[in-house]
Amino acid sequence: MSLLSPEVFAASSYDYLIAGGGTAGLTLAARLTEDPAISVGVIEAGEDRSDDLSVNTWGLTTSMSGNPDYDWAFKSVPQVNDDNRVISYSQGRQLGGSSAINYWYWNRASQADIDGWEELGNEGWSWKSLLPYFLKAEGFSPPPAVQAEDLRTPYNDTDVHGSDGPVKASLPPTYGSLSKAWNPTFDNLGLPVTGDPYGGNATGGFTTLLSQDPEKVSRSYATTAHFQPYGLRQNFKVVTGALVNKVLFNDGKGFRLSPLATGVNFTSHGTSYVVRATREVILSAGVVQSPQLLELSGIGSAKILGTRGIDVLVENPNVGENLQDHQSTTLSFEVIDSVATLDALKTPALREQAIEEYTRDRTGLLAGATCSTSYLSYAQLLKSTGKASALPTGADAFKRIMKDLKKNVDGLRRDRGLLKQYELVTRKLLDPEQPSAQELYSPVGISFPPVPGKFLTLFGLLGHSYSRGSIHISSSDPTSPPVIDPQFLSKPHDLEMLTAIAFHLETVATTQPFASLLKGNGTVFAPGNEHLTDENVEQHVRKTLGSSQHALGTCAMGPRLKGGVVDSNLMVYGTENLRVVDASVIPIQPVGAIQSLVYAIAEKAADIIKETQR
Repeated sequence: MSLLSPEVFAASSYDYLIAGGGTAGLTLAARLTEDPAISVGVIEAGEDRSDDLSVNTWGLTTSMSGNPDYDWAFKSVPQVNDDNRVISYSQGRQLGGSSAINYWYWNRASQADIDGWEELGNEGWSWKSLLPYFLKAEGFSPPPAVQAEDLRTPYNDTDVHGSDGPVKASLPPTYGSLSKAWNPTFDNLGLPVTGDPYGGNATGGFTTLLSQDPEKVSRSYATTAHFQPYGLRQNFKVVTGALVNKVLFNDGKGFRLSPLATGVNFTSHGTSYVVRATREVILSAGVVQSPQLLELSGIGSAKILGTRGIDVLVENPNVGENLQDHQSTTLSFEVIDSVATLDALKTPALREQAIEEYTRDRTGLLAGATCSTSYLSYAQLLKSTGKASALPTGADAFKRIMKDLKKNVDGLRRDRGLLKQYELVTRKLLDPEQPSAQELYSPVGISFPPVPGKFLTLFGLLGHSYSRGSIHISSSDPTSPPVIDPQFLSKPHDLEMLTAIAFHLETVATTQPFASLLKGNGTVFAPGNEHLTDENVEQHVRKTLGSSQHALGTCAMGPRLKGGVVDSNLMVYGTENLRVVDASVIPIQPVGAIQSLVYAIAEKAADIIKETQR
């Protein structure tokens, strides 16, 4: 593979320099180097851990969280609307980025979610225009007949699945009674899946694909999909263990109207290097570090840069703003004795046995994974639980919600397009056929405090939040973690939605056949969890509130006067030869896990860049 020492890497110049060897960065590098005349250099702060069982097995995924060998392990500031709790933010610190540490879910956003991008002023970014890139990224393996019957797979629309893409999408060979019970439970709730969820128009409970190589029974991610097959290309070079400090520009004087990106400065093992780009510098450092790099390079709010001692090169107060995430809540239960859970891996002997079985013949606990989820509208949540809406209803509901939201939106933020985002979110919230929530489970307990036992945790994700946060540099030191403030629950509408989701999690747990796999038919809780009532549900949501690790939006694509940092070609406003390509450019939160979406964005970006070469 073309992993170079920092000295050798910096001794050459490249047509394209990519800061970040993650999901988007490696996708871009592989696609751009299809032309042997184009050279690409990728700079990654982490190391290649593609032989690591923690990376390759679903069951050991959580062991990477908070471990600096794998994860940047960022923390938010205390959340003032959530009892000053600090929220953990995982971001992949290894070759492959967050595609190496996520939970494998290969979901797809709804058509309305993606079409909303174009409504926000991003021409060419609609469901119709992005679908070919979803398909280009995906290597779908249809499940065997027995598995398809057991898991009730809904993948019946061949027009919305890609078969030849580099990222493998399949179902786990090992699955248990919980996975088989999921879809019948949603049937009994009156929430069967309404179509192929990869077509962008479905709601209900369904079996989701995972980013898994079915032959190797291991994670399929950016490293295995885009680096290992193509890393021997002479025009594809990568350096790991190297932190990009800032983008370098010419002085912007002379005949150029805007600063021209010419390279980057990076540090490896205490030594600083400069490497040059002859065509473009591309930031693919992720939702946290792409805005951080822009600000370290002098692009951002003059006020923020000034207080950190950084000269302003391009003033754009939108940089680092518009942070969005899937706020989530959980509810944990004890399972019956015959149900296997990942809690067994907490016992050293059982963990070693699972590793031995997986290593020997890809069997055992580590060969399995959960693949059950649901997309539900707000109306479906309420109907299923029998709860009354805490939000306005009726013919004037849209007007009343928007009137309430406008109270706390100042004129400047109105100009930035926030109200248009709110309109899109509210339309979907009030549409009974549009998903506003996602649910799933993990066969492991979340208890307060942690205790021995066998548990299951249901997760409920708010699909479209009203709360907006920010990520900004804390100092001019590139190694200082940025200030992350997601502003969770800053809009009461989010709390009201999350309470509806929490109630529905308990409804799922007490509905057959899922309930039969839980002690007391879903009435025996893990410590720190309890039966939810109107009196305790809000406190439960606050206690369990977390990030789903689907953060985005901090270098948003859109018109500059409406909150944009990059244009529809992903070029940074006010500069030349500088792009951002990663989750930070997504302007508004879609439902579902975002990894397939980031791959699709990178695939489309590669074609946009190739067009500029002609």
